[in-house]
Amino acid sequence: MNDRGNASARLIAPLATLATVLLSIAGAAPLRAQGGAPPFDVPAWAFPTAPPPRPGTVPVVPDSVTRHTVPNSTRHYTRKQVGNAFDIPDWFPRQHPPMPAPVQYGVRPEGRACGFCHLPDGQGRPENGTLAGLPVEYTVRQLRAMREGTRGSANPAASPNPMIAVARGFSDDEVRIAARYYARLQLTRRNIVREVAQVPTTRVAGLLYALDGTGREPIDGRLLEVPESIERHDLRDPWVRYTTYVPTGSLTRGRRLATQGPAGPTTSCGACHGPQLLGTGDVPPIAGRAPSNILRQLINFRTRARRDSTAASMYPVVDSLTIHDMVALAAYVGSLPPSRTPRK
Repeated sequence: MNDRGNASARLIAPLATLATVLLSIAGAAPLRAQGGAPPFDVPAWAFPTAPPPRPGTVPVVPDSVTRHTVPNSTRHYTRKQVGNAFDIPDWFPRQHPPMPAPVQYGVRPEGRACGFCHLPDGQGRPENGTLAGLPVEYTVRQLRAMREGTRGSANPAASPNPMIAVARGFSDDEVRIAARYYARLQLTRRNIVREVAQVPTTRVAGLLYALDGTGREPIDGRLLEVPESIERHDLRDPWVRYTTYVPTGSLTRGRRLATQGPAGPTTSCGACHGPQLLGTGDVPPIAGRAPSNILRQLINFRTRARRDSTAASMYPVVDSLTIHDMVALAAYVGSLPPSRTPRK
């Protein structure tokens, strides 16, 4: 892919812009588990968050002249168009059904279009997760939990869930329309999990990591998921690939935890999510989804940042997990093939 602009001209999307007003992770104190959960310190590296701008910094205005494209697409958009959360770019309109209004346009002023972050085909991105193939009722319940403030974030730099305001911008009918649309779509795994002792050095780019090209460093127990091209990620290309770096031995450890359970067979992943982790009934499929997002959700359950009525069944699973266990589980689950049969 040709270089289509230097880093200073990259799109700063609304979610990334939101992140710049949050506290820097560099100085954030560990967040402790809440609500009677066993003690647990949340590692800041699991929640990449851009530092706040320096005083007097002039915001970057997205370019509205230069038109960009992505591989295999015939469409062209400016950076300003790519950053429009109320009329989203659609690089591959033939690869999904026509988008309903909540997915393509959202509801002003707070209800950003669902497809802006989760993309028209529901593939999502590591910082916000995938919606393709999720059960309708599961998605509806999660939006309700966000509205009620019972599905939050354990991010030590910014614990309020930014989706709370977005969820409150939609009516019940609009939520259900979007949930039905995404339930019909098929998830395609876009990450490759690599076990390493040394990982390429990275920088925080909005709400995820990007390679900085300066060298390598010990992985030190972390899970780092990076796009093959930060430019294509910023352009919201649904076909950009991601590499998930995890410590050596993570997949074997994760497989054991997933199949045997951290506290016995009843806490195995398959006990609720099905033998191939493709979901059962309204329990969501988890195989093949972004490992970094899976890790953050395990942490959210562990700290009780997720505390709606449906979250309680996860507490016996996560309460005995260390952060190394969570990294291993997220890597293993994310490495599995997703369902090839979209829901009706």
